Amino acid sequence: MGWLSVNIDFSNREVLLVGAGQVGRRKLADLLAAGARVRVIEPKVDPFLAKLQASGEILLENEFKESFLDARPWVFLALDDNAEAQRLGALARGRGLLVNRADRPEDCDFFMPALVGEAPFRLTVSTLGHAPALSARVAKELRTGYRGYGDLARLLGRVRPLILNSGLDPKKRRLIFKVLAEDKSLPELLSLGDKALLLAALKKDLEPVEIPPDYPLFE
Repeated sequence: MGWLSVNIDFSNREVLLVGAGQVGRRKLADLLAAGARVRVIEPKVDPFLAKLQASGEILLENEFKESFLDARPWVFLALDDNAEAQRLGALARGRGLLVNRADRPEDCDFFMPALVGEAPFRLTVSTLGHAPALSARVAKELRTGYRGYGDLARLLGRVRPLILNSGLDPKKRRLIFKVLAEDKSLPELLSLGDKALLLAALKKDLEPVEIPPDYPLFE
């Protein structure tokens, strides 16, 4: 297939977004939520973009300059002008940069999949740009079944060091991780907010690993 699905930390990562129309703004929202440093190229400045610029959330430029590629950013093209998008894509690739081009899967080096869940739990759905509406539909269907799994992932992340440092053999540690992951009562207890019942369930799943009285389990 030629595609490898990965999760990338975009915190403080340089991004160049050319075009801030309807599609471009959806990408901008995702990039800002991921903590990227986004330089937006858009000649039509409106109050929304002006506000983001004034707050320092984006760098706003009214025209593209080749020097913007010097920072080796990830490049997102959301232009209606097909010829210009093709030109900029070729220019970026000539410098060894990765390009995402809206509505042109055959001209993309990477895609932004539909997301399900809250960090650190994430499911991603992608059709490699062939049918974004299908990705969105499947993601919507998945959300119902995995609601609250972000909280569960954070909780299991907190008990993970206890298991890894327990001195148990790897086979026993793997079994405890499996028991925790398959305990269907944990998401429900998390949603109810009953810490006493949740603690009791965790102690049972973790045996023989103990949870110290002062352990920051629910921070």
